[in-house]
Amino acid sequence: MLLSEKQIKNIFIYVLPKFAGYGLNLLTLPILTRLLSPDDFGVIVLALAFPTIAVAFVTAGIPFSVPRYYFEYRKDETKLGRLYFSAQIYLLIMFVLSTAAVYLFKDFISALVTGDAVYGLAVFISYVTAYIGQVNQLYLLLYQNMERAALHSAFVFLQVVTSVIISLVLVWHFRMSYMGMIYGSFAGALISNFAMSFHFNRHAGAGFSRKMLVENIKYGLQIMPKSFTGFINRFFDKYMLNAMLSMSVVGVYSIGQTITNAIDLLMSNVGMAFRPVIYREVFDKGDEASSDIGRLFSVFSFMVLLPLLLVILFAEEVIYILAPPSYYGAVNIIVILAAGLATQTFGKSVGVQYEYSKKPFLIFPVTAASAIINVILNIFLIPRYGLAGAGFSAMASLSAMNFAFAYIGQKLYRIRYEWKPVISMYALIITAMLTVLYFRETGHGRLYFYTAKFSYIALFLLVGMRAKILTRGSVAKVSGIIFKSSGA
Repeated sequence: MLLSEKQIKNIFIYVLPKFAGYGLNLLTLPILTRLLSPDDFGVIVLALAFPTIAVAFVTAGIPFSVPRYYFEYRKDETKLGRLYFSAQIYLLIMFVLSTAAVYLFKDFISALVTGDAVYGLAVFISYVTAYIGQVNQLYLLLYQNMERAALHSAFVFLQVVTSVIISLVLVWHFRMSYMGMIYGSFAGALISNFAMSFHFNRHAGAGFSRKMLVENIKYGLQIMPKSFTGFINRFFDKYMLNAMLSMSVVGVYSIGQTITNAIDLLMSNVGMAFRPVIYREVFDKGDEASSDIGRLFSVFSFMVLLPLLLVILFAEEVIYILAPPSYYGAVNIIVILAAGLATQTFGKSVGVQYEYSKKPFLIFPVTAASAIINVILNIFLIPRYGLAGAGFSAMASLSAMNFAFAYIGQKLYRIRYEWKPVISMYALIITAMLTVLYFRETGHGRLYFYTAKFSYIALFLLVGMRAKILTRGSVAKVSGIIFKSSGA
């Protein structure tokens, strides 16, 4: 089964606006890295640590459970209305209660997380921003499931552009340092939330259903443990880097993550176009959709792993353009983290197996094991290898988690993966990472280095052609849609 013209259009609708916003982020990065020190970026990252875990606990997984039940109630407008209203009332009440509590204890939380109570306001504003972001995520996932790609992307673009512009103004003109970035993120989340909540609820009724809310909380609580272990995977390395090295090292590490986040963003947005198709196929056809889903996985993997390969190969050039020498230590981090992200092709795709079988609780033991691996590796590798140790720890724990997800997912709902092209793509990603690290370490001739880089690109394209993913027909189809959409 190939993607229809509508689904291909949706890929571009999801990806292009977000990458326009992300491109704006990258354009401002050379300015921000010269106005803010690595220490400032370190504060921004660590200030978000507590909010990430606290918001996941307070919202009880509602932003992710409601989109799941959308597929069950989508043919009954009355039930959908009650589902939406009940969830939003719960989130509003918990927002009021939790923000008051965080404000009271903000200095204590700051001292606990960053080692200094002076960052209490940064922690509080980051919490409010993270909570609003979770509510925004609820709306965006529902728009995604409705296949309203243009609307989804418009709201995301609004949030990203608003955040970037306000952050730049506050940091550059008003000299607000790291607080300028934090206030900018808050403004972007708040403005987009007002716009989305008004649009989403403009024709909504006020039907509260306690039964539906309890049902969603029960489902959400099965997802919530993943947030706790995800928190460890996301922040424990930064905590260790701050404790053992410095806040500045955390800032350099965060810049490397900012670059690799472009790939994670790409995976998420391309996956948005695939998700409704995959879910409809599985929910409507059951086991008969197995081969079609496997084919879609191969297409999805090729589309997202090719730009990931480019990031690995040209990380050095990217960071040299975007940041001053104090941030050059991020190059190897980009290469290592990007290679680890390759396994996210499974991480972004296996959700249907757990949701279809209504067994998301199986996610927790996998994420718990991943968190334990992450902690152990960081404890052993960071004192010895510093930044690189943190990068390899993240790569190993993420890869282990995603492969475990895929293995267990196959027991719940079997997908007929096309293993030959998938393994070939993964092999090229890993060898490309090792090649780049080798040339950077040994300093061998640039001619050999660039020959190797372009060879990897050619081999990857060859894999796509042999798997009949990259064909004249597919290229012509995509090109035709692009030119047609642009009015050419």
